[in-house]
Amino acid sequence: MRRIIVWIVVCTLLAACSGDSVRRVVVSPQVTSAPSIPEATQEQLPAPSSAGWRTLMAGVEFQELKLDLASMQVLRIDPARLRVRVAYDDSAPGTISEWQQALQPVALINGGYFDKQGRATALTVFDGVSAGVSYEGFGGMLTVDAAGNLAIRSLKEQPYDSSETFAQALQSAPMLVLHGERVPQPNDDGDRARRSVIATDSSGHLLLLACGWPELTLSELSRWLVDQAELDIVNALNLDGGSSTGLAVDTPELSFTVNSLVRVPQVLVIEQR
Repeated sequence: MRRIIVWIVVCTLLAACSGDSVRRVVVSPQVTSAPSIPEATQEQLPAPSSAGWRTLMAGVEFQELKLDLASMQVLRIDPARLRVRVAYDDSAPGTISEWQQALQPVALINGGYFDKQGRATALTVFDGVSAGVSYEGFGGMLTVDAAGNLAIRSLKEQPYDSSETFAQALQSAPMLVLHGERVPQPNDDGDRARRSVIATDSSGHLLLLACGWPELTLSELSRWLVDQAELDIVNALNLDGGSSTGLAVDTPELSFTVNSLVRVPQVLVIEQR
């Protein structure tokens, strides 16, 4: 992911110059270059089902979609039934499993990019508190207003205005799908990596997607998201992938964790209202 982070920094500088029973599963692929983190039990995720969406609880559905070598874990969230918020702590980041243990949410996924000091490289709004500076001319943004209305937008198409106020927000890059169409990825370096994505569908659901195996390039991911008709994706935003990718789910019907290989300072949290 270093190349993507370098690309983000370059873009920022250019923009500035231009103005069935409960199971608990933890999946933590081993990478020799990963820093030391608490070990996690490694087991298989739930077997893919041909039945499509599986209801885990009111407002939460799950589906696993097969790729060539691995699978994409997909959660579909109804924001009208559950609270969506950003959690951010640059002084004490955690792995996805550590965040899950601390917050005990219904679900959470890792957020956007961060620097060597553990600070988000873009604007973050957590419970009304703002930190960082917005990307300009690239990337995308998830926002949740005071009424709980959620949106994902392109910052190139709709730049952030400092007069805007949000209860929750996070930014990342690049946009993968916009208005139901795949977004070209001119900065795709061809690397296949673990992937994390957030998306919205035509019914207003929030989708959390994670693949814990390095299978897709950014271009392949963009194309794949559009090709999955059952997901009905309108807008999709790439999150910090690679060693940062992580997704945790904890419901009465199903619990599992795709753990991150590093500690991350920012997560998107799904909670009971």
